[in-house]
Amino acid sequence: MTERSKSNGKTPGDKSRGKTLGGWRQEIDALDTEILRLLNQRARVACELANIKVASGLPAYDGRREQQVLDRVCAGNQGPLNGESVTRIFRGIIRESRKIGMQSMKEQSSKKQRQMSE
Repeated sequence: MTERSKSNGKTPGDKSRGKTLGGWRQEIDALDTEILRLLNQRARVACELANIKVASGLPAYDGRREQQVLDRVCAGNQGPLNGESVTRIFRGIIRESRKIGMQSMKEQSSKKQRQMSE
């Protein structure tokens, strides 16, 4: 017989948790859906910030703010991810948010220029 019990599809350590492999995968799927929803929400907020930056004449990139975000999330990290992993993940999130924000800034600048030339 393999490590998996033929009668219930659970690995030996699953008894204390009460979930099958399929159950854990469903939980991961639900978490992934929520993470995606939150990432898109963050991207929408980044676009709004970009609009404010364009209107205020501020640059897209603020290294101090990025470091504040990284410091804050690392300070709040309770694991099991280590600080280096959290930093890499959030740098990627920040980079992608900046990309969408910069695209929004370009669109806003173009719109502003068209309105001024009319």
